[in-house]
Amino acid sequence: MVKFIEKEFKTAINKLKYPDSWFWIRYTINPYSGCEHACIYCDARSQRYYLNDFENEVIVKTNIEKKLDQRLKRARTLLPDVIGLGGVCDGYQQIEKKVENTRKVLKVIAKYRYPINIATKNKLITRDIDVLKNIAKDTWCTVGFSITTINEELASFLEPYSSPPSERLEAMKIIKEKAPEIQVGTYFIPIIPFLEDNDENLEDVIKKSKQAGADFILFSPGLTLRDLQAEFFIKKLKNSKYHSIVKPLLELYKDHVNAPAEYVKKLHPKLLNSCEKYNLPVREKRWIPKDYRKWNYKISELLLNKVYIDELKTGKSNKTMMWAGLNLNNLEESIIDIYKRGELLKIRNFTKKVIEFVEPYLTKSKELKKKTGLDRFL
Repeated sequence: MVKFIEKEFKTAINKLKYPDSWFWIRYTINPYSGCEHACIYCDARSQRYYLNDFENEVIVKTNIEKKLDQRLKRARTLLPDVIGLGGVCDGYQQIEKKVENTRKVLKVIAKYRYPINIATKNKLITRDIDVLKNIAKDTWCTVGFSITTINEELASFLEPYSSPPSERLEAMKIIKEKAPEIQVGTYFIPIIPFLEDNDENLEDVIKKSKQAGADFILFSPGLTLRDLQAEFFIKKLKNSKYHSIVKPLLELYKDHVNAPAEYVKKLHPKLLNSCEKYNLPVREKRWIPKDYRKWNYKISELLLNKVYIDELKTGKSNKTMMWAGLNLNNLEESIIDIYKRGELLKIRNFTKKVIEFVEPYLTKSKELKKKTGLDRFL
């Protein structure tokens, strides 16, 4: 039996130093601490998250919607940006059906017109299509279903209390049909070596996602094996019908926390080819603000997407371009104004090569042609 503990926290929302370059998240909210889904590979089991008894003790954050409302109401420096709901918990775990923390939070987010990105393994999210649709119309809404296998038996072992993969795919289809404004897709994360990395499973997940109406698929070969998380996962494998993968898995990782680069590089072409086969983008479309950040975010998305795709195809990462893309998100003025002054080189990590890449896009912007100040009257 899961023990539920009610607790009020001082804060409801956290701000990241840089927006996440995969999910485009700037803020995070966890309606709960701990997760009933009890996925045996979950990284949230590791010591870095300070969760005591991961699935047997779930903290219900009381008054979280009131805390959030107060924070957003008086937010002078908290500019609207993408909120990631969940992360170390699933906002749609079973207790949500009763207490509705997630739904309450979504209503506040809709009230203040913040964009949102939700990752879930539960069909319960379809209950909130009405709120999600409103958010999508006003700003931007993305829902990613975590699906790592179509095999129901394997899924029930790895993710014992989540909705079966077939129900997640059906939920994706329902959302896309009832609210086409919502960007939906699959988070093919993690892909567990020797269990889920065979050609059949890779193609099945991508194919089924496309058939369900997915707009994108994000994939990540391997998983983390970190301290308590690794101990729990390996123990579960040893006591299961999948015990034979323990030895090769430990040999693959050795002293690594993440999957070795060579392993990842072998899977990337297969995944990329399958996504191209089914015409599925491997990146989410980003929310773009209407204020001075508009072109900062557009160019940031352009740079970070190029870095990601190039790395998938070549195995090499352009760190300079990556940091140029990340730093753009924190500029306090528009890149257009900086470009007009001929000062792009003053932006951190903006080398001549980076500028050569982004300049053609900047010159096409309508903002570049707008007259400002006294120039408007000339």
